[in-house]
Amino acid sequence: MVLESMLKCTRCGENYKQDRSLQLCQKCNGILYVNYDYDSIRKKLTPQDLQKRGLGIWKYSEILPITSRSNIVSLGEGGTFLHRCERLGKKLGLTNLFIKNETTNPTGSFIDRGTAVAVSKAKEFGVRALGCGVTGNLGASLAAYAAKAAMRCLVYLSGPIDQGKLYQMIAFGATIRPTKTSEEALEKAQSIGSNTMTVTPADPVFLEGEKTTGFEICEQLEWKAPDRIIVPMGNGGHLSMIWKGLKEFVSLGILEDLSTTMIGVQAAGCAPIVQAFQKGSMEVSPSDKINTIVRDICFKNPLMGDLAVKTLQESEGTALAVTDEQMLDAAHLLAKTEGIFAELAASSTIACAKRLVELGKIDPSDVVVCVITGMGLKDPIAMQRFVKRAKNLKGLIHPSAERTFSTKIGETKQLILEILSQSEQYGYFIWRELTQKFDIKIKIPTVYQHLADLERLVLIRHTRIATIFGKPERKYYTITDRGKAMLNALKQMNASM
Repeated sequence: MVLESMLKCTRCGENYKQDRSLQLCQKCNGILYVNYDYDSIRKKLTPQDLQKRGLGIWKYSEILPITSRSNIVSLGEGGTFLHRCERLGKKLGLTNLFIKNETTNPTGSFIDRGTAVAVSKAKEFGVRALGCGVTGNLGASLAAYAAKAAMRCLVYLSGPIDQGKLYQMIAFGATIRPTKTSEEALEKAQSIGSNTMTVTPADPVFLEGEKTTGFEICEQLEWKAPDRIIVPMGNGGHLSMIWKGLKEFVSLGILEDLSTTMIGVQAAGCAPIVQAFQKGSMEVSPSDKINTIVRDICFKNPLMGDLAVKTLQESEGTALAVTDEQMLDAAHLLAKTEGIFAELAASSTIACAKRLVELGKIDPSDVVVCVITGMGLKDPIAMQRFVKRAKNLKGLIHPSAERTFSTKIGETKQLILEILSQSEQYGYFIWRELTQKFDIKIKIPTVYQHLADLERLVLIRHTRIATIFGKPERKYYTITDRGKAMLNALKQMNASM
């Protein structure tokens, strides 16, 4: 473990001691990086030492900001596979294409790397509650690690929210508070209170976990950095931290030199970092509108946009915007050639690589690593689009499954929670209420599928089985406290939209 580390502003150079409430520089509002005693670490950390250790981010503990191994909170994050992609590479015109598959992290996203370090640091600080204001993977990840650490988790959300990620937050026991905008969600999360540690995408400790993607890529390439690394840019943090990690490896003598070109990609419908880079500006101006279905790389005012532009310029890299349709095509191509089902935001790197080859901006022999940041099963839009493309298979999809292709929790499930909030009931009664009172055209077996889904999420539970006057057995259900909290949150969220 590291003995002592300091925070340093990436903009003005101001130094700070680590503090759980310190997110940005107090002088210039710049991003803070954790600095280490690299000379001391260099004497005791070698590639040979690292190779003897197991998989995961904690093998790099000397360059992570946790002082005691007893404080580590882990679900097995990191250690993800680096795939050599011959079939996909042939399709794209690249002979040395690799995929860094972050979909196999505990909650299905690269975010788990940062969350593990942030929650471990929270334990070290002695806090008992965590909070965040987000729209996607960070909320799901923080809820999972808070559950592992036996800490309360409060998530402020602005709709719409991908249903898979919302279900994760519910299942992990997070308290969900709806807000009207993402800006309001972030503002409320940052003012939760003194007994809670707020985690944001710009939190310096959280960011340290993200750099481990770069560490692993180099190790998996036998201690060499690739020619190019392509990374999705939402807030710009992952791209910037991979670059920081590569430079740290040079400082420690683990890498002899660094000629890697960093490439960032955003959705064409919201690409403020790309626009700033292409204009040659060091400052990112907020987008005035959003015109994309891909939310995880869709931020009007990215928190680390300026630092991402600096990374691109320093590495002599480039930035590209791709369309929703290009990302969908890329997700489909990645799945059928390499067996990796990625969410659309993650597939942007494949779309980017394809376009750069077409433009002649990547040499076919370059060693190219595309970072696939999140799994497709959490992305209902990707699933819906795939089903629409396979029209002959549409009849095989269970009716209840079709209804879950939504950016919000299914209307039917919410109505079932509403019915059970009034009284304990059985399946046939719930079906009758749905059809007669709410005009929901649904079959009885589908109702039971919804009930099974809600029970798995611990939003309802079955209470008893009763037989009345010789009729078939009736299985009764009631709403749980978690279900009541979720129903209340959904009502507030729907009212605010």
